[in-house]
Amino acid sequence: MSLSLFFRFIIGLLLPTLHASFVTKECSHPRLTRSQGNVLFAVPDGSNDDVDLGFLSELSRRDAVFLSVGAVVYGKLVSDAVRKVARGIDYPEDHERRTRDTFRRALLEAPTKANEPLKILEVGMGTDCRTIRRGIYDQAFQDLMKVSPSLVINGIQLTGVDLELPKKDIITEAQGKLASLGDVDKKGHILFDIQDGDLVKGLSRFKDGHFDCITCSLTLCSVEDQNRALQEIRRLLNPNGGTFGYVEHVSVAEGEGHEILEWQQKNLDPLQQLVAHNCHLHRNTDDNIRDTFNAVPSADSSISSPNGNAFILQEERFFVEDMWPVSCQCCGVLKRVP
Repeated sequence: MSLSLFFRFIIGLLLPTLHASFVTKECSHPRLTRSQGNVLFAVPDGSNDDVDLGFLSELSRRDAVFLSVGAVVYGKLVSDAVRKVARGIDYPEDHERRTRDTFRRALLEAPTKANEPLKILEVGMGTDCRTIRRGIYDQAFQDLMKVSPSLVINGIQLTGVDLELPKKDIITEAQGKLASLGDVDKKGHILFDIQDGDLVKGLSRFKDGHFDCITCSLTLCSVEDQNRALQEIRRLLNPNGGTFGYVEHVSVAEGEGHEILEWQQKNLDPLQQLVAHNCHLHRNTDDNIRDTFNAVPSADSSISSPNGNAFILQEERFFVEDMWPVSCQCCGVLKRVP
């Protein structure tokens, strides 16, 4: 192992602890399972490509031991942070509030059709159906029933997609929670199912424009090919007013004043991908979303047909304490137009 790699490795291990203790306390991300696919990694050069780990095959046994121990220690740091912040399936309120607000705006802005249910897709729902069980959709569904009388008759259909399916008891609990929401004043109904699927490979079982609203939370960090995943989301979204609501962690932008976190994102990414199931710390996900949808600000909505095919209804970049190293996050809602 070269001296520079050794020191990069040692400093990479020490800085998270120092940073969490003395700088901003930006630490922890409870989603550590493959199916939930949202944990902690990024590319050294700041691009969206996966890190080339071919150098591992050239390491000596001693070097491999150094990296293995480093991965274990780094994993321990992450798991300690997770235990410190995790409260069941809850996240810090700064994150939760934005997720609730983002999903609510996306659902309320989605188009409704006569004699058809509102079709919603959540990508990367996870094996714990956590957004449903955390109550992220509660207010949105209740408000929808009030402002869209047709939904009282036609109902709402929520479909989750992930690499792995939850256990039966988790699905049953989620279905029960949504059923109780749909029974407000004995009106309306909310149907829920979850299917296995891979955005990158494509969800060919659904036709183009099948969904009126698509949501995701901390999912696009770990997909194998983010551009292909976003193209599939765009394909599935109703081109006549369909909405896309997202909450993701992203790379620190220049001028945001978090240089240490940015350094960590770049330099800890290879270890992060090894111990955290391909999660990328340094992806410019918000930029990629805008580019994929060719989105323009909603202030330009006076133009009947924008130079693109989506309006940005809202977007925000923010930092959440206690979610290091995924504390730099973004959220937004896009609306497709013909």
